[in-house]
Amino acid sequence: MVSAETQDCWKAGLREGGSAVFTDALVRAEVESSAEVASVRAESVAGVGAGVPSRLGCRPFWVAAMELSAEYLREKLQRDLEAEHVEVEDTTPNRCASSFRVLVVSAKFEGKPLLQRHRLVNTCLAEELLHIHAFEQKTLTPEQWARERQK
Repeated sequence: MVSAETQDCWKAGLREGGSAVFTDALVRAEVESSAEVASVRAESVAGVGAGVPSRLGCRPFWVAAMELSAEYLREKLQRDLEAEHVEVEDTTPNRCASSFRVLVVSAKFEGKPLLQRHRLVNTCLAEELLHIHAFEQKTLTPEQWARERQK
């Protein structure tokens, strides 16, 4: 008999878009009875597309893709970091997965080194970054932004 934890792992793999053929092969290698394989497959497929979270608590990938837009990220950064200027470019069309490039200008960055600025942005977008493959950021204070615009 396969443990419940192992079965949960297989189910999560299928829900997150894993290959059913590959998962079946792994399952068959670890179980004695084909009835166990059918049971795992039936429970997994029932969750696909139904908004069932994985065992890691993540939303299905298709839900995240619908919500992650450049506008959504811009508004969240502007609101949470009290930014005076935010640019968000969706660079996904040039890549294989969701990716964004951002420029954030905020007084909250005053006196902070680059790493702390980036941590502020990463904390603001912590939930969204779980679903973003590539994320490039540039963080400036209002004074730095004014100097850069004069160039």
